[in-house]
Amino acid sequence: MKLLIVDDEPISIQGVMNGVNLRQLGFQEVFSANSYTEAVEILSNETIDLAVCDIEMPDESGIELIEWMGEHSPKTESIILSCHDEFDYARQAVRLKCLEYVLKPVRYEVLTEVLERAVKTIQERRQKDIMTEYGQTYIDSFCKQEADETDSVEKVANYIDTHLDSDLSVSALAGMAFLSADHLTRSFKKRYGKTVSEYIMSKRMQLARELLRDSRLTITMVAGKVGFSSYSHFTGQFKKCFGMTPREFQKCGGKIHYEE
Repeated sequence: MKLLIVDDEPISIQGVMNGVNLRQLGFQEVFSANSYTEAVEILSNETIDLAVCDIEMPDESGIELIEWMGEHSPKTESIILSCHDEFDYARQAVRLKCLEYVLKPVRYEVLTEVLERAVKTIQERRQKDIMTEYGQTYIDSFCKQEADETDSVEKVANYIDTHLDSDLSVSALAGMAFLSADHLTRSFKKRYGKTVSEYIMSKRMQLARELLRDSRLTITMVAGKVGFSSYSHFTGQFKKCFGMTPREFQKCGGKIHYEE
């Protein structure tokens, strides 16, 4: 996921970046802006998942920035950090559907909790978007012809293959195929010899193995690209699959004693 921090005080931005483990929360890229204009430029060129905005800025306010996002970057969620404990600002934040309105100064452990809640909300909304988007696609398709079960399972597999960095749950994938989670799991195992969860993990590990051979990528970067927000979870799964940690794999030149 991508995070944008907007504050006219660089020291405040740096404080958040140093005081909160953003990578552990699942943010692979973090952008910063010191003004409304800079923020708009970033939002126009990047798909930002969450924007943390100060209210007071040298040109336009954080409220005006969030209004702009509502029109031009509607999938970007927002949190307001403000020194102003004023009802009018909080009311505007509610109107603009901000996830939280947090007063400065805020302890980093509290901000971490706020960001954790935001990440969870974003992930849940993405799951719903996936179901809505693909549900409509399948509705249109089924109106013309009845798709067979094998085709549905293959489409789910193709979606998994091309979205390994996303949050993939069996229930959401089953919704895409208009099947129950149990039915999809049975059909998937019959077609591919693995359950959906086993297939996802297998594909993620295969991709991770290839990416780790690229010396330009850190282990943390690779973990993010294959859908892991936790470094330790990624390391554990990689070792379980290949018998060595990602770091050991890199040290031995990207070679393993066996192929999966």
